[in-house]
Amino acid sequence: KSAQSVKAGSHFLISRIVKSDNQVPILKTSDGLYLPAKKSLVTKVIAYQNPKGYHQVHYTQVKPYGKVGYNLYRGYEGIKTWKVMHRVGTWAGTNYYNQATYNAVKNFQRSHHLPATGNVNLATWEKMGFSKKSWYSIDSYVAPLKAYAWQGRKAHIEAMINQAYKYMGKPWLAGCSTSPSYGVDCSGLVMQGLYAGGISPVPTSSIGHAHPGNEWNSRNLWADKHLKRVPYSQRQCGDLVFYYQPGTHTIWHVAIYLGNNRVIESWPPRVMVQPIVNSQRNVIAGIKRPF
Repeated sequence: KSAQSVKAGSHFLISRIVKSDNQVPILKTSDGLYLPAKKSLVTKVIAYQNPKGYHQVHYTQVKPYGKVGYNLYRGYEGIKTWKVMHRVGTWAGTNYYNQATYNAVKNFQRSHHLPATGNVNLATWEKMGFSKKSWYSIDSYVAPLKAYAWQGRKAHIEAMINQAYKYMGKPWLAGCSTSPSYGVDCSGLVMQGLYAGGISPVPTSSIGHAHPGNEWNSRNLWADKHLKRVPYSQRQCGDLVFYYQPGTHTIWHVAIYLGNNRVIESWPPRVMVQPIVNSQRNVIAGIKRPF
């Protein structure tokens, strides 16, 4: 019995083939619909995909990778740290959970009859006036998938760039990679762009980005063998541009190439479009191609 009709040319992501009671094959879609498997009605589309050995393109929403709802300790960064520092009065331009923040949180906990650990768990977070929902949603945000299996490489690149533009004008904040409602840093911006295009560059993730040792995920992305290295002379729109810190061979920045020698990037003080080389960061380490 037909539940609905669709127009010719409609696309569905098929999760599996099932058989009805009379053994007729039926296609089950990823959103729970069923389609007749008659060859006269349906055509298989070869999905766009990266070659084996590189990050594979997802055609369902990328899932958060890491622990959602993590506690805050000294050395943490990210949006939750940024909120806590503003709440306890230790914000001085850098969202780094320092000793002053630890001491201030301890005092806050004592004054509100909480265990004085100096660390922020959900109970302390809520006592500070923040919601339980935000405790988890800040961690778990993954940009919506905006490119589909039947679309080609160009659509995946556009999805990545369009997501990055949603952060335009937002402040640069260390270790941040969550909703466009907040600020973001350079690799955090790139990760959310990749999610929108269907790539999850595990083990690098937006959740782990706020954890100590992960603030320089630009270095982890540069070292990632599942991202294709291409010569600078062959750079294309949608490539990732990596930069060395002047005088060193240490990666300290990554941006998304827009073409015409421009990039979109998060660089203090905000997310902006800039020339591929400028006076602030001008030593290019190389180019990587995610799609």
